[in-house]
Amino acid sequence: MPEGDTIARLAASVRERVAGATVESMIVRHPRLATVDLTGSTLTKTSSHGKHLFLHFDDGKALHIHLLMQGKVVFGRAREVEEWRRRFEIRFNTGETVVGIDIPLLHHVSSSSTDDFVGHLGTDLCGDLDLELATTKVGRDPGRHLSAALLDQRNVAGFGNIYAVDTPFICGVSPFTRVGDVDDVGALIAIGAALIRTNAVRGPQNTTGRRLHLTEHWMLNIKRRDCPLCGGDVKKMSGSQSPWQRRTAWCTTCQRDRNHTIDRERAAKLLSMHPARHLLDLRQAHPFIGDLGAVEINSR
Repeated sequence: MPEGDTIARLAASVRERVAGATVESMIVRHPRLATVDLTGSTLTKTSSHGKHLFLHFDDGKALHIHLLMQGKVVFGRAREVEEWRRRFEIRFNTGETVVGIDIPLLHHVSSSSTDDFVGHLGTDLCGDLDLELATTKVGRDPGRHLSAALLDQRNVAGFGNIYAVDTPFICGVSPFTRVGDVDDVGALIAIGAALIRTNAVRGPQNTTGRRLHLTEHWMLNIKRRDCPLCGGDVKKMSGSQSPWQRRTAWCTTCQRDRNHTIDRERAAKLLSMHPARHLLDLRQAHPFIGDLGAVEINSR
């Protein structure tokens, strides 16, 4: 499933290409929305909240899009994709075409009713972030596994499996640690927020700081069997094996279950080459100090 940074970048791309453009023609291949036609409407803005995307038009209506695991939005005619998979095609007077492929969740709603879809979610990591609220919500179930709490969009909106796996590794705690045992959940969320907001601005979902032009993770897609930091054994679980039904990986040595302390020195070391470090001051009690303009991604 695309993470919050991917959706924020998608909202920015749509805005940059067609904001202010008028719909020239539209096709919707969805039984419930078959009669929707935005021809003549102007795209006024795009917005995102967590993994939800909204396209707002000057008639007071919006398209709500959620990609789940399989959907994607592309630019161009996408003729190589079977027609039935192109759930919507919107051609603008600028010549640009926006196509939704395999979109599982699509709604045509009033722009004023977007809270019906995202009002129950936590604060938006790539938008108007409230870290105090995120920390409170993640910590409200102290017996829950840490990665499960991070993935719960009702706690904080935008984290996906990349950040639920790699942020605990960066902080030196196990994804299986109970939330109530972690000594500083707020610092861990701040580190994850710095990563996702930086990646939302830059593009590749990179957590290592190496080869920043590529998507690269410390743990999630690791192929080696030894930890890249300490050399300990790396363990993996498939989605069907993990308690929160998502695949995971961790080092059995430097992410022991008994490690309950967020290791800020370790985090500073592992983020030393990543631009996310500029949003953090790990010497402070509240380490999140900047936003790299990520708010503008969501609010223009």
